[in-house]
Amino acid sequence: MVNSQQWSFYEQHFATARLQHYLDACGGDLVAAVRLYEWNAAVSAAFWESLSFLEVGLRNAIDLELTTIHESKGRAGHWIFDDAKELGRDRFGPRQHKQPYKDVAIAIERVRRNGMPVSPGQIISEISFGFWHQMVSKGQVFLWPDLAGAFPNSPNRGQKTVQEPVARLRDFRNRIGHHHRIWSSDLAARYDDLLTVAGYLDVDFASWIDDRSRVIEVLAQKPSFTKTAK
Repeated sequence: MVNSQQWSFYEQHFATARLQHYLDACGGDLVAAVRLYEWNAAVSAAFWESLSFLEVGLRNAIDLELTTIHESKGRAGHWIFDDAKELGRDRFGPRQHKQPYKDVAIAIERVRRNGMPVSPGQIISEISFGFWHQMVSKGQVFLWPDLAGAFPNSPNRGQKTVQEPVARLRDFRNRIGHHHRIWSSDLAARYDDLLTVAGYLDVDFASWIDDRSRVIEVLAQKPSFTKTAK
């Protein structure tokens, strides 16, 4: 049982407004709401592990392909420094206020602040998942179909095929990163997106992630009294 005093403890530390979503889902049952809150944290942690594997694999694949493209054009240095002013390019030409420019600039500042050498590897390690989504988004359409080579197992070379699941994973990852509720999301579909993108990179990579993932195990532990996701 969770009495009113104990519930006040949860409200103090997790906020009444946040907990209200859980109470509503559980018909006002305090015990059920606490269990759902704890399960939401557990499934978020399980997803975070698998997402971390995918994110590193995705950025390495894109880095490798952009490096190949960069070198094929006879350019010196590394593509991340964008000497050709292509990141963030649109139909009007380079736009230095656009997000890819900002993401690289922020990463470089972080590297400097940490006292590390401003090398491609250090910069790439500091860039957010959102940047890699940008690289496969319509805003960077000029990179295609060359960048499609980073996804050799995609059923086609269409940008949309890769961009759509990556976009969903970006939003989902952000919800987890900000400790939002994800129990009301279609979690099975998001896990499918994760393995799909991993499989586009390498089917063995998808299997490797799946073999180590706790997501399916934790999904099976979902409290039966929660509402079905819509």
